[in-house]
Amino acid sequence: MKNLHLTKKLQLLNKLLIISFIVIFAIFVFVPQQYLIWILFACFIVVYAFIKFSIHKTTLYLDDLERLLDTFDKYIIYSQTDLNGKILNASSAFAQLSGYDKKELIGEPHSIVRHPDMPKSIFKEMWDDLEVKKYWRGEVKNKKKDGGFYWVEAITEADYDLDGKHVGYHAIRQDITSKKEAEALKLNLEKTNDLLEAQHDEKIIEVIELTKDIRDTQKEIIFTMGTIGETRSKETGNHVKRVAEYTKILALYSGMHEFDAEILKQASPMHDIGKVGIPDAILNKPGRLTPDEMEIMKTHARLGYDMLKHSDKKLLAIAAKIAHEHHEKYDGSGYPNALKGKNISIEGRITAVADVFDALGSARAYKKAWADEDIFKMLVEEKGKHFDPEIIDIFLENKEDFLAIRDKFLDVA
Repeated sequence: MKNLHLTKKLQLLNKLLIISFIVIFAIFVFVPQQYLIWILFACFIVVYAFIKFSIHKTTLYLDDLERLLDTFDKYIIYSQTDLNGKILNASSAFAQLSGYDKKELIGEPHSIVRHPDMPKSIFKEMWDDLEVKKYWRGEVKNKKKDGGFYWVEAITEADYDLDGKHVGYHAIRQDITSKKEAEALKLNLEKTNDLLEAQHDEKIIEVIELTKDIRDTQKEIIFTMGTIGETRSKETGNHVKRVAEYTKILALYSGMHEFDAEILKQASPMHDIGKVGIPDAILNKPGRLTPDEMEIMKTHARLGYDMLKHSDKKLLAIAAKIAHEHHEKYDGSGYPNALKGKNISIEGRITAVADVFDALGSARAYKKAWADEDIFKMLVEEKGKHFDPEIIDIFLENKEDFLAIRDKFLDVA
């Protein structure tokens, strides 16, 4: 970076010297002798001031560029290779994810992180696309230095020099390991449900016991899926436990059947499962999100819905609905679809109240917990705006029950 500073300054000074030479030559040719010294002195002052100003502005720009490159190195999973696949450059984010030091990566073939589970057909597809389209995009399972693994979504493009000669490749990646783990849990859940539906009604007692075990496993898998999204955003497992309990008693007090209220309780932990698709830099940012970052954060509602919507199981269908609608608002100002009033499902309206109540009353790294009276005041103010007024009335009439649940499942410091 210091060499870059020096090069830029030398180029600027070279241009200024040429301009100065032309100006001085013109002065000697056209200006009378008696004024020559004063004009040259004035020119010197102007050129000196301009040079000082240009160097100052250039230094500020290059400092900003250096900070940007440092941020890129820290947060972007990047690598560059030659035509033979030898690693020429790798970001700190790439080294951290793979478990290697940069020095261990530079000069090594990129196959150093190739996982044996990846079929050769994927790499054939990649090379075919790079040859024809000059880029490739896909999901890759890689091997860590310690023998573990991680998943990335990679975009690979060809590199060319100033003469247009193909000299290598570069790739930018996003860590999707949590997303892949969630998909594996979802597949396991589907298989468990299929096994449950395939049970024969012989040996009733054995079937009942087996059913109980399977449903317990199902609940555990769903709860685990819910905590994946929460732990990525530094939430605690007790957050999803509390939200599950709040939604059930709110549903019962709203007149929902016991069976449907239990389904809602089991499905509600997955309300934020879409957060597995949000970059860590946004999800765990300690300060306020920019408008662009907030738009990316909002996509977690649709991402969660897309992950769960394909199942024909009632539990996952309710979970998909909750993931999609828990940020809709009663007055139509929510997202992702600006649904209004009773067009928002009862499950979505109930989960919205439970989620906000628990989030406001919980301390996080970026905020303190609200006092109870402030939370209740806000809920009243948002009746008919953010929340269904009927559900808020039910909540406030039974607020002691919700406080008791919160006390039962307190966060552990």
